[in-house]
Amino acid sequence: MPRFIALLLFVAIETCLLSGGAFGQGTPSQQELSSVAPPLSEKKIDLLLSGHVLGMFPRDEDLSVGGNRIPNTDVRGTIGAGIKFDIYPWFTKKILGAEIEAFGLGGSVRVPRTTSGTGTMQAQGSLIAITTMYNLMLRYPGETIQPYIGAGVGSSTGILYNANIQSGNVGLSGTSGDLAFAYQFLGGVRAFVTKKLFLFGEYKYFVTNYSWDSEGAGNQRIKLDFQTHIVSGGIGWSF
Repeated sequence: MPRFIALLLFVAIETCLLSGGAFGQGTPSQQELSSVAPPLSEKKIDLLLSGHVLGMFPRDEDLSVGGNRIPNTDVRGTIGAGIKFDIYPWFTKKILGAEIEAFGLGGSVRVPRTTSGTGTMQAQGSLIAITTMYNLMLRYPGETIQPYIGAGVGSSTGILYNANIQSGNVGLSGTSGDLAFAYQFLGGVRAFVTKKLFLFGEYKYFVTNYSWDSEGAGNQRIKLDFQTHIVSGGIGWSF
């Protein structure tokens, strides 16, 4: 009887050892799993969508009517708004990216009325600028703070309305629009409130040249070298 019990114990121990070895060979360790598969949380592309409010501070560049400049041109800006979409791919280590943005701005053009031997000079009108830009972006991909710089090109539609512009016998009244090439330089910083939600502030220097149809002698053009500082702030979401 003792020999039979000892034999049963021996068989049971051998069975446990064999089954433990089989399970150990069939079930990979956590370390092995982590070395085979990359973490699911790692994204290959950073996508950012944001909206912002803009303030415009234009430089006073003189209007040109038929090639003749109208001095003392006062260009003023108002508040605008815009939307931006950024992409930062993995092959640039999410440092270099691209951005497309669209924004609208308002403003006005004023020249005090003066009369001389060449005639009367005056200008007044309201301006709307609707712009689409394509920017190349460089950022520091921090988890909380992301400073960035960029430069871009695009197109801007300048609509001059309620206009009353006169230089000698050349004048423009009513409404006129122009689609023009534009470029800009920009810099800013994003601050992440959560892993997805961020706030940002930005400065840009924006340049374009509008040319509107005129009435009068030879239908000459009225031109404005439009250069402005833009300060903006907004909120966005990272996907």
